[in-house]
Amino acid sequence: MVPSSTAGPSVSISPSCGGSLMMIKIQYDRYPDETSYELEKIASEDGQETEVASHSGSVGDENREETICLDDGLYSFSFYDSYGDGFSGRYSLTLGRGNAIIERDNEVIFRGEQVMIRLPFDGELLDVRTIGSAPSPTFVTPAPYTPFPTEGTPSPTV
Repeated sequence: MVPSSTAGPSVSISPSCGGSLMMIKIQYDRYPDETSYELEKIASEDGQETEVASHSGSVGDENREETICLDDGLYSFSFYDSYGDGFSGRYSLTLGRGNAIIERDNEVIFRGEQVMIRLPFDGELLDVRTIGSAPSPTFVTPAPYTPFPTEGTPSPTV
């Protein structure tokens, strides 16, 4: 598994990949520093995972492309919005020359999502799960008003 990555739109693809070439593309929203991903190979049925690639966006990032040579097996791709208010940019996973695994185009992904795939890819996603959920509004109930006691006024009893 040989990762190669660039921050710009051009990507160098190694002709020596004996497995499947996966390309991860991200077009960040206004808060790239809240965006990250992990690609892990699930090595066995007990769910043991090995990190293959990961990245966290930085302030000022606009696009990210990473091409990785992957062996056959089960993989988990997790995409996160750390603030939890929703990623609204674009991201995609493709194999080879444009065989789309998943594409998200300006769909709001709140905390994140996890995509399970098996290589060689047969055109079917094994599973797509939402990580967390949309943030709930927080309502604060004010404490009842209790005036400060003044001299000669008895203190309220609790």
